[in-house]
Amino acid sequence: MSSIVQQSRSFAELDKAQGARVRRSVLVTGAAGVAGKSLAQQLIARGFQVHCFDTRPMDIPSATCHVADGMPGLMPALARLIRTEHIDLVIPANSVDLSAISSGRMAFGNRVDVVVAGPGPTATAQDRLMTAWALWSHGIGVPDFGVPSDFAHPTKSESIVSGALMLRSRWVDGDQPTVLVDHPSEVDWASVGDDLLVQEFVPGTTYKAVVYRPLDGKGRLTIVLEEAILDGGEIGAKYTIAQHTMPEVERVAQAAVRALGLTGPAEVSLRSREGGEPLVLDVRAGFGPHSSLAPELLEAVLRDHPSRETAPRVRDRINGAPVGGFSARDGRVFASGARR
Repeated sequence: MSSIVQQSRSFAELDKAQGARVRRSVLVTGAAGVAGKSLAQQLIARGFQVHCFDTRPMDIPSATCHVADGMPGLMPALARLIRTEHIDLVIPANSVDLSAISSGRMAFGNRVDVVVAGPGPTATAQDRLMTAWALWSHGIGVPDFGVPSDFAHPTKSESIVSGALMLRSRWVDGDQPTVLVDHPSEVDWASVGDDLLVQEFVPGTTYKAVVYRPLDGKGRLTIVLEEAILDGGEIGAKYTIAQHTMPEVERVAQAAVRALGLTGPAEVSLRSREGGEPLVLDVRAGFGPHSSLAPELLEAVLRDHPSRETAPRVRDRINGAPVGGFSARDGRVFASGARR
């Protein structure tokens, strides 16, 4: 059973001035990662009371950090934390949490707002192979791709990816580093599992499109970031706002998010061949690691997920159980936040 240890609590005292309202309490899950930490820092800078959650230790000044000792109890642990800290907005920031929260968000009760797409689209975007299949089926350009077992016979592998290729984790938040291979013949495919994606290496500039697709279709947002050339001429993982408009990159990124059925925030990685259409490398549901470069993204999310000021701050109790928990009475079990 998972338990939570409160690691740190260093945020400033609530404003005690007469008439001041209690700050909105926001929970960021996956906050030990780059994307989660960046999101938490943006919320802190905006004056929110921020709680951070992960299975790994975190050091995020001015936030309250909670460390869980294991993933099997993720949803019950989050539900208890949300009740205890009176959290009214939850923003998952890694793919594992996104999938679990998307399918199990009802555990939080009906007074909690959650920034997450539907379970199907979220699960598809977590898996780069499923994403590539889905985009290809919609006619959206992707690099040639397969899995290691597709390369069992050299003649077949040549028909899939004939030149340089990348071996990548199938999972967006996977720990497996990307490996560049000059030719398929260099790999002993029998020793490589299908938890990796084999993807054609596409030379050229990499773009990150920060996308927001609202449920009602209004206020759509796309901001293109371009891979920067570092001092000394080396290409690094540093991105800046594109200096020129990139209508084709924007169009393909929006089409990819729409094809996957994602709503809310997303980050699309693309690369263009010389003079060719941008190809989608992968799509990350939710906030990505570069959201701080596009602060308009968080503004759009907060605009569409306003504070529910009329909701009581105290723990409601129905049939003796706090909202978001469960109660059994007369042999019946029901969610305590539900109407009978």
